[in-house]
Amino acid sequence: MIEITINKNDANQRFDRFLRKYFSNAPLSLLQKNIRKKNFKINGKRAKAEMFVNEGDLINMYISENDYNKWIRKTDYKASDFDLDIIYEDENIIILDKKSGLLTHSSDSKDYGNNLVDQMISYLIKTNKVDSRDKTFTPAVVNRLDRNTEGLVIGAKNAMALRKLNKAIRENKISKYYLTIVKGEIKEEFTVDTYISKNENRNKVKQSEQGSRIITKFRPIESNGNFSLIECELLTGKTHQIRYSLKKNKTPIIGDSKYGNKEINNILYDKLSIKNQVLLAYKLKFGQIEGLEYLKDREFFSKKKDNIISLKNKVFKL
Repeated sequence: MIEITINKNDANQRFDRFLRKYFSNAPLSLLQKNIRKKNFKINGKRAKAEMFVNEGDLINMYISENDYNKWIRKTDYKASDFDLDIIYEDENIIILDKKSGLLTHSSDSKDYGNNLVDQMISYLIKTNKVDSRDKTFTPAVVNRLDRNTEGLVIGAKNAMALRKLNKAIRENKISKYYLTIVKGEIKEEFTVDTYISKNENRNKVKQSEQGSRIITKFRPIESNGNFSLIECELLTGKTHQIRYSLKKNKTPIIGDSKYGNKEINNILYDKLSIKNQVLLAYKLKFGQIEGLEYLKDREFFSKKKDNIISLKNKVFKL
């Protein structure tokens, strides 16, 4: 008999789904057969496929060591096995290039495994970049992007890095730059400094003097009179900050279903299949951070920058 304990990363999912990931080299039909034959128990009781496993659950596996070793997931993992695009990694941090459509964090149990943080943690544990036995720290990210916003997300691989990075974010010692395409002409740099609050039911923000302050700098790169490619620099980091600020400026981001121009979005969808906000977190620049001094003045760029430039050329021709 083999005995394992469900950890935080493997919790809150159906038992059959857990087995498929844990025994990645075993055919699904073989796992189902062993479930039917009562070869698995959860906390001493017969395991059923539809049962959910929770952190701390004890799994007894009545299979041979030979089968266990043959079925167990491989150990020579690469980032691509987890659908991760890693821009940079060292012993303290990891910088990931998030794709559009992927959540940064899970919002409920159905998102388990299908979000950037879970994929990052799985990668770090299975490649032995962090100790899976550590019960006091879990790798985490220090900035987050909306589901349909692409680009750079910073992860911390140890508690020291997490504390230092969070402090650096609060103190604006990590500069975050975005690229976007907006409807309208922008000729000069400008700053939006205002206050917003969030309507949780609608997942949307609005002007509110009792809300949180947001400050964003905008710099034009290129315009054809009807559309503009601009760079955005976040000086604060609030939900939908850039998207709301550009709506307030009457130059909404193209493709933005919450804050954009519906008529323009429909045209762009028909002609170029643009269905989400065109917004890329394309550059990070590190300042002086205690404990992470080696990162000072380092800049990191998203690989997706060329996609924005290519799209800009198509939009400008409309």
